[in-house]
Amino acid sequence: MHALSRLVFWLVGLVLAIPAGAIALALGVLNDAAARETIGRVGLAAFAAIFRVAAAGGDPAPMVETMVLGFWMLACVLVVAPVTLVSALGEIAGARSLVLYGGLTATLTAGIPWLLRGGAGDPAALAAEGRLTAILFVTGAVAGLVYWVVSGRSAGRESAQ
Repeated sequence: MHALSRLVFWLVGLVLAIPAGAIALALGVLNDAAARETIGRVGLAAFAAIFRVAAAGGDPAPMVETMVLGFWMLACVLVVAPVTLVSALGEIAGARSLVLYGGLTATLTAGIPWLLRGGAGDPAALAAEGRLTAILFVTGAVAGLVYWVVSGRSAGRESAQ
């Protein structure tokens, strides 16, 4: 019975932590001028490409589906995967540490672009990368801390009977 209740706690914690991380990411990106401009340009280019295909008599649905799938995969990698991995490890270990859930999720989330790229990038882009890393760190911290508040504080404890 304890395992079932921990599974429910884990799922509820994730259901609340993932949107909290997504909101933190959205707010962080919207507060960074360079990120706002980049998103605006990408969105405008995507709209123009879809419009060109539709104006030429083609079906823009495959292009839209590809864009939506790409956005979904990016969201899963940046928001869903880190908190899910850290929370699963914390639950298995029975850890109740605020630092584990908040800090490790934040570090993992901030490190994802560096890991995928294979290390340091262009030195000219270091300032922008630093801002993005800070935004991702806060995103992971928010998701991890929300998970800890909801479920992580009681990890590993037997329920009172």
